[in-house]
Amino acid sequence: MNRMSTEEVEVRVWAGVVLALIVILVGSTFGILYAVTFVEQSGELAKIDEVYLGILKDIMLLCIGAVGGIAGRKGAYAAANMIAKKDEEECKV
Repeated sequence: MNRMSTEEVEVRVWAGVVLALIVILVGSTFGILYAVTFVEQSGELAKIDEVYLGILKDIMLLCIGAVGGIAGRKGAYAAANMIAKKDEEECKV
């Protein structure tokens, strides 16, 4: 039985987190589109619909920020590793 390394486990966990956030984001998007497009509204938007759309907007912003933070963290980590390896190679020469 092959045991996964710490890095492999971390990658799989982050992939699960990102996928969950993307599902929430896509679900919220379709929820907003459905609510605005197919639900009949009288003259102006009802108060409860305003609250509902506000909550969905907040969820979407949270998901976008989290996905951006995760991507930024991984990018910064990769860049730091690349710079560290370059510095090690320069020190050897």
